[in-house]
Amino acid sequence: LEALEKSGSAGNTLVLFSSDNGFAPYSGAKELEAHGHYPSGPLRGYKADVWEGGHRIPFIVRWPGVVKAGAVSGQLVHHADLMATLAEIVEHSLPDNAGEDSFSFVPLLKGVDKPVRQHAISHASSGIPSLRLGAWKFIAGAAGGGYDDKGKSKSPSSAAATQLYNLADDLGETKNLVDEKPDLAAEMTALMDKLVTEGRSTPGAPQANDVPVKWRRFMDRAKP
Repeated sequence: LEALEKSGSAGNTLVLFSSDNGFAPYSGAKELEAHGHYPSGPLRGYKADVWEGGHRIPFIVRWPGVVKAGAVSGQLVHHADLMATLAEIVEHSLPDNAGEDSFSFVPLLKGVDKPVRQHAISHASSGIPSLRLGAWKFIAGAAGGGYDDKGKSKSPSSAAATQLYNLADDLGETKNLVDEKPDLAAEMTALMDKLVTEGRSTPGAPQANDVPVKWRRFMDRAKP
């Protein structure tokens, strides 16, 4: 920021500050927590987990004249959205087969408080997938699927199970509602199938996936 000020470019430069993932559990998480510091705050899990502690990260923007200083948005965005966002800013039209999962969040930068995306997919390092749909989060597996405190990948649970949380009421993902909301779990399962089959989450022509996507494999692990 100091360099931008000195160059005279600060007034017309968009600055984005973020992280690639949550806190790494092998970087002293247990020691920090023993001293009363919780790197994931109220979130469950750490880097590589499918839980919020693995993926919910800081995202700070400075854009003088566009982004209001001190403004906060509670809307859902993904790093994938940077492609469509920057394309809109520079007035570039992406081809239909590019940015298939990228939604522009330019309206959010301008202060509009409406969702730019309704759903989002994230994965644990082991491959366990999750799907956000508004405040709801569906996890197609029985665990977090990330690293242990030595940096090794955890073995996924052998149980065939799923998880469903309402992040608006339960940000720490403590109460699995999948048995209480079977219809919603089925709806989100069908939506995941649709997104995978179409090879995209944005409107447009279906696209081929780069590799076969067997996203149900952790749900079916215990089945014969």
